Amino acid sequence: MFTNKKIRVAIATVCAVMTMMVNITAPIAASYAFSDVEDVRNKALNNYLSSSKIISMVASKAPSAMAEVLVTYKNETVTESINYTTVKRLNASLQPGETVTVRDGVDGEKVVTYNIKYENGVEVSREAVETIVVKEPVIKVVEYGAENAVSVNFDSSNDYVDTSKLNYSYYIDCEATAYDLSPEENGGYGGQSATGVPLDKGVIAVDPRVIPLGTRVYIEAIDGSWSYGYAVAADTGGAIKGKRVDLCYRTQYECIQFGRRACRVYILN
Repeated sequence: MFTNKKIRVAIATVCAVMTMMVNITAPIAASYAFSDVEDVRNKALNNYLSSSKIISMVASKAPSAMAEVLVTYKNETVTESINYTTVKRLNASLQPGETVTVRDGVDGEKVVTYNIKYENGVEVSREAVETIVVKEPVIKVVEYGAENAVSVNFDSSNDYVDTSKLNYSYYIDCEATAYDLSPEENGGYGGQSATGVPLDKGVIAVDPRVIPLGTRVYIEAIDGSWSYGYAVAADTGGAIKGKRVDLCYRTQYECIQFGRRACRVYILN
């Protein structure tokens, strides 16, 4: 039979547990165990009341209230650069693996207006709502030589011949310049010479009073340091007067490389 003391303690414990279950607002662990070594008769009740199934529990945390988020928007205008692009094109006159920058690239500029979203003062996203291009970028142009390209090297001996074995009548020391295939270099008539022969390397412009049109020639440096090779006098030019010749090349780059040089023109038989 339970003692009054044990009954009162048990009732008090149950009440305490019920109170905890109703008023929990934060994690609380409670564990009540009762022991009375002198009360041998009620040892079974004591063990029962000490069971974790009855009076041991962990209170769960109550859901917290949702935090408020302040959302704001703001427009911001900034200046940004526009990266230039690079265009590569084949130049058959360049050596394999060789590249030449024909035109440097220049970045452009734009003004961009962004609509920015903030949450509690912190940027979370931005969207471009207006873009104005102030300066267009300039495309970079690079020419390259293909693996099977035929190179032109003014200081090589690839086109050299033994002039002592040439079948020629005489030679003339001249001043040489260079021009390319473009219409700008040919009075608006690109691709065709004054005699109707298609323009290409090996065609030269001459003063017909000095070198008759149709004459086959061989051209090299007076000191033999470079060679243009065999050519035909098939073109004329307003500035080509007297002992002056204009050598045709396929690209403007080759013409710039050549510049103006002294040459010896062998008049072939």
